[in-house]
Amino acid sequence: MSNGFPKPNFKSFFLNYFNAVVRFSVTYLQDESECQDIAQETFIRLYQSWFSIETEEQARSFMYTTARNLCISHIRHQTIEEQFVMAELEKIRREDTDENFYSEVTYQETLRLLRKAIEALPQQSRQIILLGLNGKNNNEIADLLDVSVNTVKTLKKGAYKSLRNTLGDLPEELLILLLVLSASS
Repeated sequence: MSNGFPKPNFKSFFLNYFNAVVRFSVTYLQDESECQDIAQETFIRLYQSWFSIETEEQARSFMYTTARNLCISHIRHQTIEEQFVMAELEKIRREDTDENFYSEVTYQETLRLLRKAIEALPQQSRQIILLGLNGKNNNEIADLLDVSVNTVKTLKKGAYKSLRNTLGDLPEELLILLLVLSASS
């Protein structure tokens, strides 16, 4: 099949040129799998225009031009993706300032100390605090531990006092907030 001769049937053209388009695409992309995808897309587009193409020379020209354009589009898309990823990483880096870092460290250390302080409580007081953190009210805790509601209240009050002493003079609201946060993490 030489230049200027009528075009062959599509299947024959595809079989003769598919690997050539893959090899051609490798000069742009280097990834064999991506190059096969480019070749497939090239032949899909060629097939869609096949009936308006009159010669094998026109078909080859269309094929190589399409493959080149698809490779360039792929490279542009990769570049845009890389730029987006780099921009996102830069954004994260800017947001992760020393202040945020120290705030997070302080938060995590406070939770660690709170958990440690809860673990240091006597067993029954620890159970009452942990059950309370799991959403149980005093009556439910009393039923679960088989003690009176007054015992639960007394032990809970003593546990809060012990936690306040262990963690410093934190206001009760902050201590409760820390307890809730430690239960959710």
